[in-house]
Amino acid sequence: MKLLRQNPMLAAGILLPVIVVMFFVLATMIPRWLVDPPGYDLVFTSMQGDNPRAAIELKFVVEGDRLRARVYKSELPYRNVPRLYLFEHETQTVREIPLTLPSDSEDFENGDYVEVPGFESRTVSTSQMAPDGYAVHGPDYRGGDFFPFYRSRVSSALTLSKSGAVIEVPQVGGRGVYYYNATFLGWLLD
Repeated sequence: MKLLRQNPMLAAGILLPVIVVMFFVLATMIPRWLVDPPGYDLVFTSMQGDNPRAAIELKFVVEGDRLRARVYKSELPYRNVPRLYLFEHETQTVREIPLTLPSDSEDFENGDYVEVPGFESRTVSTSQMAPDGYAVHGPDYRGGDFFPFYRSRVSSALTLSKSGAVIEVPQVGGRGVYYYNATFLGWLLD
């Protein structure tokens, strides 16, 4: 203690970084304490590798205010088939919505609809901002180009933000499924 009193520059050199770190920790934590948690479920898709089961192309669309899946025939034997995910706001967890796809392209007409289980009567809003004020962001590219400090990265996280509070959408079941090419579909309003 005597050493710090006799050397004010040393004391400042030790205390200033601690104060700055505490400031940034508080600046990121306080908005989460003051802002209400999300009040709506989020539906999104993400490509998760090849699907060798069928030569199809699958597209999720919101028509009117309903979520629908359309199946198209494809000439390619392997396709990246998007998977459907639901972020549940009450538990702040993500789960995959299973979809039964035709096993043979002869079983359906081009552009047929496939039922999305559990979404037959749910209302979907495609607005980037939920009625409670949360907006969805990501995944995105972040980087800088100031040589020699060039740093780039791709953020695979989906985030929800409102008034400075940022909530990261967790990975599915903690299994390391990353959302590099996630596509926002909408907010469930009921």
